[in-house]
Amino acid sequence: MTTTFRNAVFQVHWFLGITAGVVLALVGVTGGMLSFEDEILEALNPGVMTVEPAGRAALSPSALMERVAAARPGEAIASLELSADPRDAAMVGFAPRDGGRRGERRHVDPYSGAILPEPRYQEFFRTTMRLHRWLAVDDVGKQIVGASTIILIFFCVSGLYLRWPRRWGSLRTWLALDWKQKGRNFLWHLHSVVGTWMLVAYLVMSLTGLWWSYGWYRDAVNAWAESGAPTRAEIVPTADRGTPPALDIDAAWQAFAATAPAWSTASFNLPKDDGALSFRYLDADPAHERARNTLSLDRWTLAPVAHERYDDGSLRQKIGGSMFPLHRGSFFGTTGVVVFMLASLLMPVFAVTGWMLYLDRRRRKRAVATTAGALAALPAAAPTPVEKPILIAHASQTGTAEQLALQTAATLRDSGCAVEVKTLGALRPAELDGRRLLLVASTFGEGEAPDSARAFLRQLQDRPPRLARLRYGLLALGDRGYRDSYCGFGRELDQRLHHAGAQPLFDRVEVDDNDPAALRHWQHHLGQLSGNTDAPDWRAPDYRRWRLVERRLLNPGSVGGPAFHLALQPEDAADLQWQAGDVAEIGPRHSAARVDAWLAEARLDPGEMVTFGDVREPLADVLARSHLPPAVPGTSAQAVADALRPLPHREYSIASLPADGSLQLLVRRMARPDGQPGIGSGWLTDGARIGESIALRIRSNPGFHPPADDRPLMLVGNGTGLAGLRALLKARIAAGHSRNWLVFGERNAAHDGFHADELMAWQRDGHLQRLDRVFSRDQPQRRYVQHVLGESAEKVRHWIEAGGAVYVCGSLEGMAPAVDAVLADIVGRDALEGLAAEGRYRRDVY
Repeated sequence: MTTTFRNAVFQVHWFLGITAGVVLALVGVTGGMLSFEDEILEALNPGVMTVEPAGRAALSPSALMERVAAARPGEAIASLELSADPRDAAMVGFAPRDGGRRGERRHVDPYSGAILPEPRYQEFFRTTMRLHRWLAVDDVGKQIVGASTIILIFFCVSGLYLRWPRRWGSLRTWLALDWKQKGRNFLWHLHSVVGTWMLVAYLVMSLTGLWWSYGWYRDAVNAWAESGAPTRAEIVPTADRGTPPALDIDAAWQAFAATAPAWSTASFNLPKDDGALSFRYLDADPAHERARNTLSLDRWTLAPVAHERYDDGSLRQKIGGSMFPLHRGSFFGTTGVVVFMLASLLMPVFAVTGWMLYLDRRRRKRAVATTAGALAALPAAAPTPVEKPILIAHASQTGTAEQLALQTAATLRDSGCAVEVKTLGALRPAELDGRRLLLVASTFGEGEAPDSARAFLRQLQDRPPRLARLRYGLLALGDRGYRDSYCGFGRELDQRLHHAGAQPLFDRVEVDDNDPAALRHWQHHLGQLSGNTDAPDWRAPDYRRWRLVERRLLNPGSVGGPAFHLALQPEDAADLQWQAGDVAEIGPRHSAARVDAWLAEARLDPGEMVTFGDVREPLADVLARSHLPPAVPGTSAQAVADALRPLPHREYSIASLPADGSLQLLVRRMARPDGQPGIGSGWLTDGARIGESIALRIRSNPGFHPPADDRPLMLVGNGTGLAGLRALLKARIAAGHSRNWLVFGERNAAHDGFHADELMAWQRDGHLQRLDRVFSRDQPQRRYVQHVLGESAEKVRHWIEAGGAVYVCGSLEGMAPAVDAVLADIVGRDALEGLAAEGRYRRDVY
């Protein structure tokens, strides 16, 4: 695959994610735990960090310091911090011992001067802080955290770039977390949506976190902050006034209180020389816990000589002096702290989902490699001089589409077809004319093309070639959790190819989250394309048990194959659920007579138990639902079972509603090249006895469900395609919607008027506004449903302009493309494509 810039960014993003992600998860969790450290410690330490005034008068600053000094003789007091809140303990700082950087700080009762105990759990938060800042391993950990912080900045920028929508309408989905997502899609959704929620918080955290990691960064921030400082008047040095007077702490505090505005906490550092007395304080309602002001008093007169207020600083100074509040979120108030705490605690989400997505990608790559190996092991069929190999192209973001493309190629090659597999991005649209093309296209994000397919799609958009000789089939992968963008790229690709004149081999197959039923439908089309309809299912349906309760021949004397009305009832009444337009997947079997004949020829006991898969069962039961190999006497029953291949499923449109009390089908008995009845149709119309159990699974087919409103509905079909149309009509009649028009074609009116009495009754009762039955062989010149549409062009146009929908069911060869061409002539190709995009032109053809 060609490496694009976007793909390169993605590769770096996930590589750094699985390396630095664990570190960032630890840093995030510890940061979240520290968010309300002071509040938690205060709540856990009543009587230590807070005191009960109980009507007591607070000691003066000097008296308080005298009592502390008496309790700790020989230790110098370096600072005193008081609070305007009478419930807060005072804080005394002692001078460092033995040349240390910092001295001890202790809480003191401001009413008695008693030194209070060390707060409990303080060491826990200190350890948490060491983990947060340097992983508790000193300089090495500090460098690791610093590097990971830089990587977090890259994650924010690259994640935004990778998620940036190519369709602006999808912006509304950026912040919506959809809990209905499943599997890998949910992991990616959680990873990207939560990352978008917290993007700004992570950028602020990381840009401020570097302040503690690197001195050069801290110096640069400080220089940047000071460059925006307002110009200050220079302080003229005073003449030498000799030795300063003795320090009167109470007088100094009184002078501070008289000069400073209302304050909440204030600290006083005892001077070491004859410099000014310095008080640092917070306003009564400070912007945050580091919005400190500094008031300097003259040693001799206690008059203010400098007063630097946080609120008077420039924006740069405020930012430069607020690294910790910005990092913690308190710069933005309590709401900011809560948001930043949540962002920190959510950091492991990215490590976990990132690793799970990485492991999923590895698993998919292994699966692709396995499938590619299996394809390579199959003998390649030589292309004929007339027809080129079937080209199979995939557009994959995670490997799923590539694996399915390889699996498709293996199925076709095993059926004797020459195939060629390529990435869609390696193809040019103009080179495809005259080819048979099978596309496996995944959808990325909110309806976007995978990275590898963007160039191909751009060529179709900017310079669409004429592709009238291209015949293609499309497997679109998506997730219905994305609603409007479900299979978005596959649908757009289908529309662009159709607009360029390409003809579909069959209708687009859409797959919701790797749905095996949809993939079986794709495999059904592959069987039709290759002529080998006997290939085993990639994944067998999970069948339920139904009973055949009715079988009635509908066309006695017809020149076509015999067609039967069938009715089945479930063994479990709860299975009597489906919607009009849905499909029945049947698990065919050989008749008991045929199995008995094979067993007799092979001289095997039908009741002998064998292991098939993980189940022990009689050999006759396994044979009944498997391809029968040549009978070779002397072969053991288990050896026979080991060589068996299961019969593939067969699909039939459901012709009834659950309210009818049975699942009804319209099945034509087909003949195989050797004259034997078809695997599925032969079982249902001849092999199965009335009352016999039928393996059946209902496949939802939402692309052919009826309109929910009462808009006009035109139904067009031929042959056994009437089955799906009949169910749609029943649903419309049950809903009280009577604007229905049926155009149905068969061979002869005398023999092929399927359900004629029922249709005529619906027309007579007003449920069908118009009924056109077309019988191709009742006149010298063949006449089909497309001819009726062409002759009724004005009426067709009127129904469509009134908001009507057109549903087509029946034969893909002949009928469906002819109807499509007539409709395009009536309303225009662009308008017809618009109807398809709106869901007003739907097909279920085979």
